[in-house]
Amino acid sequence: MGDHLIDIVNENDEVIGSELKSKKPDMGFISRVAAILVKDSAGKYIISKRGSHKKLDADKYDLSAFGNVDAGEDYQTAAKRELMEELGIDCEVKMLDKFYQEVDHKGKMYKFFCGVFLAESDDEPKLNHELVSYQKMSLEEIKKDVEENPDKFCQGFKNDFNQVKHLLN
Repeated sequence: MGDHLIDIVNENDEVIGSELKSKKPDMGFISRVAAILVKDSAGKYIISKRGSHKKLDADKYDLSAFGNVDAGEDYQTAAKRELMEELGIDCEVKMLDKFYQEVDHKGKMYKFFCGVFLAESDDEPKLNHELVSYQKMSLEEIKKDVEENPDKFCQGFKNDFNQVKHLLN
């Protein structure tokens, strides 16, 4: 999706306005994002590799799907939309946790609340242009890979996964 409006929130995650997504790095406002992990009936989680064209963390692995909460959306709606847009999967999502993060990227501070969701589906992902590949891994395989190959994963993945891994099984 091209440039579009996203909500600006305060430190209590209350909407106080909206602005174009492209202005976020320069203005430094707090926004909202939704991150989704998809688990299949065999207990494997989908991790997706971001495309080389992505501004942040190109060619690194992320959660199954991830994206901004658009202006006027809630976290749940954004999670379902991102899951459909990025993986072509339509299923229910359950929020595991929500927390505040700040990520420094090339001297610009990205501030946001992140809602992390779990989806359960055996549908085969149909990747959109934002993603180039995916892997299915058990929880233990992910933990081991993150520990042994941390540079393979984007910072957002490591933050989000560490925040919710105790809630996964």
